[in-house]
Amino acid sequence: MEKFDLLDELIHGRISPEEADDLCSLVLADTSLTIPAYEFMGISRKEWTACAHGGAFSEVAQWRANGWPDKCFVCGGAIVSDNYGWMARHHAGKLCLKHVVCPKSD
Repeated sequence: MEKFDLLDELIHGRISPEEADDLCSLVLADTSLTIPAYEFMGISRKEWTACAHGGAFSEVAQWRANGWPDKCFVCGGAIVSDNYGWMARHHAGKLCLKHVVCPKSD
């Protein structure tokens, strides 16, 4: 298997969301990999974290293409996604970010 950029493939419509899931499953099952699976798929640690929190590859691909959310959906406070301290959660039908320790409880 050769390294690839899963989110870029999604962004440019070269694969479907279902194919992205299937490719991820193949990579995760490959015991011969010598690098982390997310790295093999061209996904950053930050993007992989959002996926691990329940975000679909297609949702995270949109963030890569159009910019990451920068506000907490609970309190409205600023979130700098590169600094972590956030969780990706679905809210009002879309993937959003919230503070790990939010000043407001949800």
